[in-house]
Amino acid sequence: MVETVESVKIIVLADDYAGYESNLIGQHGFSAFIEVSRGDIKKRILFDTGQYAAPILFNSKKLGLDLSKIDYIVLSHRHYDHTGGLPRVLKHVGRRRVYVVAHPLLFKPNFVMKPYLRNVGVPFSRDDLEKYNVELVWAKKPMEIVEGVFVTGEVPRVTDFEKPIETYTFNEKGELVFDDLRDDISLVINVKDYGPIVVTGCSHAGIVNIVKYAKKLTKYNSVKAIIGGLHLINSSEDKIRKTISCLEEENVKTICAGHCTGFKAHHLFSQIFRGIYSIIYTGFTFSTQ
Repeated sequence: MVETVESVKIIVLADDYAGYESNLIGQHGFSAFIEVSRGDIKKRILFDTGQYAAPILFNSKKLGLDLSKIDYIVLSHRHYDHTGGLPRVLKHVGRRRVYVVAHPLLFKPNFVMKPYLRNVGVPFSRDDLEKYNVELVWAKKPMEIVEGVFVTGEVPRVTDFEKPIETYTFNEKGELVFDDLRDDISLVINVKDYGPIVVTGCSHAGIVNIVKYAKKLTKYNSVKAIIGGLHLINSSEDKIRKTISCLEEENVKTICAGHCTGFKAHHLFSQIFRGIYSIIYTGFTFSTQ
């Protein structure tokens, strides 16, 4: 029997768009506050920490959320716009113990070559975290952090059209080689009387691959909702349409996408998933309560 939580609330604290007439701050990056309840257990998860912590702390205060009480921080992958705010968030938490769940490749450099060579990996070192009461938990394989809440670990790449973006890293010989971003992980929340919800950072593993794996982990025949970035911003229309077709076949019921999804994908998704597709923004809230 696959465990479930009774309810979940997800509030976006960082996205590239802050919304019309919003008093919140947007930034290039992603972060979401997640609260899950199961019986008398209530746990708070911060999924990604954006590029900068200051806007996240500002937004959380405006929204009445106390980030000093988070129990877990899950990092979807090692890019700076999903990890950069971590040290200051930990400073805000203070001496309260926090588990940071991430792939073991978290601190490995990740380079892009265009328009110029630069490292887009985490902008801090492991030593920078030593001053905080943090425990790093490596999730290369699936891991249940709360009964009914899974970190996927590495997602099997089974589709033939979802290729990772062009980035590079060093191999054991010190040579610069293609990096297929195996560290891209997602969160799966299995909600009682609702179904599985997938929370993604950038979906570098491919959103269709992620959905297929989430269904396998939860033993459900559909994913109820996807929330996060789909990284289709520079994708061809053909790839976007293939993604849409596959998500229809996978019986996805609701899609709430933002950050790296891109205007072209927003346009096509909103046409085909009419009424069940939403563009997320800083302050966007999703709840099963």
